[in-house]
Amino acid sequence: MKQLINQPEFTQWIRHSLQQRENILAVSNQGTVLHYQDDGLNLIVKTAMGKGLVLKARQKTLLREFAAYRRMDGLRGVPECYDLLEGRYLVIEYIRGTAYRQAQWTDRDQWFRDFFAILQSIHQRGVSHGDLKSKSNILVTEDEKPCIIDFGTTFMLKPGFHPLNKRLFEYGSRLDINAWVKHKYYGRYADASEDDRKLLNYSRLEYLARKISGQSMEAVAGTRKKKKGPGSGSRT
Repeated sequence: MKQLINQPEFTQWIRHSLQQRENILAVSNQGTVLHYQDDGLNLIVKTAMGKGLVLKARQKTLLREFAAYRRMDGLRGVPECYDLLEGRYLVIEYIRGTAYRQAQWTDRDQWFRDFFAILQSIHQRGVSHGDLKSKSNILVTEDEKPCIIDFGTTFMLKPGFHPLNKRLFEYGSRLDINAWVKHKYYGRYADASEDDRKLLNYSRLEYLARKISGQSMEAVAGTRKKKKGPGSGSRT
């Protein structure tokens, strides 16, 4: 794999695809996502596009995402990342599966237990996703396993004493767990089990937004209290 992506021909394929608008899988707020298929290989290439400050900001986002993938190396439930070429082409594994929105499961409860375990594992590596409320960032693989993609909004915990960074990481982790509960119960928080309801932990801003919008506060009662963490309590 490293041999292929480090060859000039691969970078030339990327540039040609972008110039000719070919092999495009999607267009995101970071740039263009390409799909490479050849000789049994199946890869995704995320590209930072734009000019000037916009390009620099998107390259910085890709650098952060690359760093997150390096931390998560070897974990199940996230794509394998192969390299960041020229600081602007992020090469990762293509995951075969179904978008969460269209997915069906043989055992939905087990799928969500597996999903929760993946969240715990990435948080233990000091990585949070930050945008799992978006269903487009969740896949159901061909063997009906959860997979989290697109870490462009990631928060990473820095080693040492960094209070602000720690708060941001904790906030991102909280968003991940809140999203897990939301998806598990189709957004009907009142249907959540007692253990899962205890996991909900909204920031003051989120709490206020829910109150203003008239969403049920009974379903999230007590969420302003500090929790022990995503590993506490039994999963249902």
